[in-house]
Amino acid sequence: MLNAMCTGECLLGLPLAFVPSIIWLVFFAFQKKHREKFRNLMEIFAWGILIAIPVALVEGMADFTLSEYYAASAALFAAFSFIGVAFVEEFGKYAVVRFKAMKRYFFDEPQDAVIYMVAAALGFAGIENMFYAHRFAENFPELFSTIAFRGISATFLHVAASGTVGYFIALSMEHKKEGKKFLFTGLALATLLHGIYNSFIMDIVKQVEQGEGTGSSLNLFLLSSLLIISGIVVIVSLNKLASSKFSVSNKEDV
Repeated sequence: MLNAMCTGECLLGLPLAFVPSIIWLVFFAFQKKHREKFRNLMEIFAWGILIAIPVALVEGMADFTLSEYYAASAALFAAFSFIGVAFVEEFGKYAVVRFKAMKRYFFDEPQDAVIYMVAAALGFAGIENMFYAHRFAENFPELFSTIAFRGISATFLHVAASGTVGYFIALSMEHKKEGKKFLFTGLALATLLHGIYNSFIMDIVKQVEQGEGTGSSLNLFLLSSLLIISGIVVIVSLNKLASSKFSVSNKEDV
């Protein structure tokens, strides 16, 4: 729920949380090699926003139920961060593509698995960034800096993680006998990437609050390196899929 203090500059600032996602979406929509109709991408983008509601409910219930257990154990907290947060979010974005894109007429190439996973991820990232930015509703400079930081890091993280899932979805369609293995592998790798990102972010925030500038700078460098490498892997994978010859069949023209 929006803070009652969120008026004026805040109301103008919060929609900026979607700007990085929109820029990414336009980039993918108008790539000649990977071109998809913008309305189809927007549809999956919108479902990516909507899936955030049940995902937030699941995360909230898990946190409420398990918080007293993981609060006393770093290992249990890490497990919750990876499974109760990272996996839940990655599975939610996958569910969007599985049920809202994969059987549609426009899902007709291997690379579409990556493109539509990214579209769902961008919608999810946009609404998530707005949620985090809203915490600074009364302070426009902090709101804007939060949007800028998460617009670069968190949005990129969602693109990289979901792009990874998309690549393995494509492999599962090519190698149908091992389809489940590829799908589970993709979700596992995306969860691992997402969980590591969350761990870095929590450490950076904690160190900044404690005034440990050197430690937070090192974590920020490591986080940036992780995201850059992940992005390169996704781009290479997408280009590889663009040249794949196997076809995606069994479509519903709806």
